Amino acid sequence: MELDFKKYNKLAVCGCSISDRTKVRYAWGDYLSASLGIDYLHLAGGAGSDKRNIRLLVQAIQQGEVDEKTLVLFQPAEVTRREMPSHVDEEWYADHVADVNNRNLHGEGRTPILDKSLTGQIVARYKIDSCHWTTNEKDKAMQLAYQEKPGCMNVLFDAEVLSVYWYMLQGLCDSKNIKLVMVQDWDRGWQGHLLNDQLPMYFGDKILPEWYNKDNWINFKDFMTDEERRTMYALQPPHDTVHFGEAGHVVIADGIEKLLKERGIL
Repeated sequence: MELDFKKYNKLAVCGCSISDRTKVRYAWGDYLSASLGIDYLHLAGGAGSDKRNIRLLVQAIQQGEVDEKTLVLFQPAEVTRREMPSHVDEEWYADHVADVNNRNLHGEGRTPILDKSLTGQIVARYKIDSCHWTTNEKDKAMQLAYQEKPGCMNVLFDAEVLSVYWYMLQGLCDSKNIKLVMVQDWDRGWQGHLLNDQLPMYFGDKILPEWYNKDNWINFKDFMTDEERRTMYALQPPHDTVHFGEAGHVVIADGIEKLLKERGIL
């Protein structure tokens, strides 16, 4: 009988487009899982939000797809992102997904902007300015109104709510013996707004850092400089310095693996 002494048999990655296969064939999660020799569950998505990733991750836990043998790496996104019910019908959704899949067959590295929930609801991924590239007119009007007419976005409140969601997610994973690791992209995400003592407004006296297991938090800047991130590892500098090219995803996978081993997580 073959014995398996690995801590994990699966890697799950949650995140936005910087952790997705954005105009590349493989993302850093693909490379990391291959290096570890374990299965891969890719939950990251372009224009994705923490709320989307928490929904997908919790439902994967409920369905038994993520368990104590799964290492979960969660990359926080901009706090104002969210999911919104879409006005498109089933035919529109099917055509959209088919078009994205066809583009990916030709190596374009695209991602859908619509998802379907477990109950069959079609939802749009919302982020700042998504109203300008959303093609359904009703969705466009809804997203534009949320952002601009008159607009109801509040960065600090969204960050505060997500700090609560993270506390609950951390508790759920602890109760299930699931290792949850936050993978930070510099100060992107709720923690960058609330727990950054370099900012003029610091909320560490109200949202206490000790509420969170920061031993399980790592950061891209631990193994690459900001200059490297925006030049040699960027997707298409100087036009796209946010997303990563192939070399960037490989460096991230290697850097994360090293840090996880140093922390005793691997």
